Amino acid sequence: MRGHDPLDDTEQALLPAPARGLAVALLLIAVAGVSMLLVFGPGAQQPGQAAAPAAHAGAPPAQSILRLFLAVVVIGGLASLGGVLARRAGQPSVVGQMVAGLLLGPSALGSLAPGVSALILPGWVAPQLELLAQAGLAVFMFTVGREFDPAALGRQRVVVGVAALAMTAVPFALGAVAALPFAGALAGPSASGTAFVLFAGTALSVTAFPVLARILQEAGLTATRLGSLAILCAGLADVLAWCALAAVIALAHAGSPAGVLTSLGLAAALVLAVTLVVRPALAALAARHAARRLPAPAALALVLGLIFALAAATDAIGVHAIFGALLAGVAFPRDAPVLGAVPERLGSLNRAMLLPVFFASIGLRTDVHLAFGHPVVLLGGAVLLVAAVLGKLGAAGVIAWAGGMPGRLALGLGVLMNARGVTEIVVLSTGLGMGLISPGTFTVLVLMALITTMMTAPALRRLGLYAPARAEPRTPQPA
Repeated sequence: MRGHDPLDDTEQALLPAPARGLAVALLLIAVAGVSMLLVFGPGAQQPGQAAAPAAHAGAPPAQSILRLFLAVVVIGGLASLGGVLARRAGQPSVVGQMVAGLLLGPSALGSLAPGVSALILPGWVAPQLELLAQAGLAVFMFTVGREFDPAALGRQRVVVGVAALAMTAVPFALGAVAALPFAGALAGPSASGTAFVLFAGTALSVTAFPVLARILQEAGLTATRLGSLAILCAGLADVLAWCALAAVIALAHAGSPAGVLTSLGLAAALVLAVTLVVRPALAALAARHAARRLPAPAALALVLGLIFALAAATDAIGVHAIFGALLAGVAFPRDAPVLGAVPERLGSLNRAMLLPVFFASIGLRTDVHLAFGHPVVLLGGAVLLVAAVLGKLGAAGVIAWAGGMPGRLALGLGVLMNARGVTEIVVLSTGLGMGLISPGTFTVLVLMALITTMMTAPALRRLGLYAPARAEPRTPQPA
């Protein structure tokens, strides 16, 4: 019977007791806010200037193409193998792909066989690989956006929004407080104490929206209320985290909130334009030409054009490009025969070729020697890891339990929200590039992202919530 399945216990509402959940979420937000006021009340330091990125040397076109092809083949092949091995070990495939990058990077191959590493991955290939990785991430975010259904919020949109805010505010405050004693050892060369602590709080407040979507798919939770609530809270929490990152970047650059307000205002205007203009226009186009399909090249050009146009727009206004790609996915109608099978085939090609390059590129920028050679950096990373787990898992679990979810489901939501993965890496890469964190700090925080992601599947199994047999699609009823 369906009633005996804990995944079906909340089919009628995302949070069965929304008033109680809302009250607990508001209380946690207030506590987090008071904590931040106590930390940053007196003596805030002035931010430093970000270091200019180093220029990359060029290479002859033919050699660049050949080396880039070889690098993609090696990275893609090893990352795909790592993904297969990870799934056999009961982990999300992205964990194996990230570990493959660690093996290819300076932590393993670069240290044990630097000549082989330089032959396979010369330094001047890195910008091209990064470009391919970002393209793969953008296409993946488009596919995630196409699966996002705002109607799933139903009548509880306010409760879910406040819950997501609390799930962001609590780990943010806890991370900022935990990072404060280690600011001198973990901060980058261009960061003040204030900028670093705020960045640490932002890094801990992230949930890996793209990775979470893949974990839910592999665990058979996508079509359940637990999966719906997790993906909605993760999406909203990441939007808030990116807003916080924009604030940190503005402070690091100018020391003024004016840049933050400008970026947020432009981002809000873009979201309204996509929601009120672009999405209705695409829906009208799909309805008008429902009986026929666009030629595949035209459909591909339309899809990729919108993905990269919106990605470039959000990047230009100070919000990361992945949100533009996500907006492109939301803008396209979920059922659009006029596009044929182009979106699905694009997603399949991306998962097979470009996305593994992104996950593997994480490890290529990670060097564990920089962390293990400095005990203070390791200690700071361990403290931040504990704060990250307690902040996300605790806040999400308490809010879900107070909102009427059964204990196992509430804890399962906390476990899912604790996965950080890709989004965390993007945040950390931004901080490293701006000089807000040191390379050693980047390494320990990458390991934190990997550990919190690896915790997810085993914890779901222990809770009896890992059910791959439920992966077949079904349509949940709106709350």
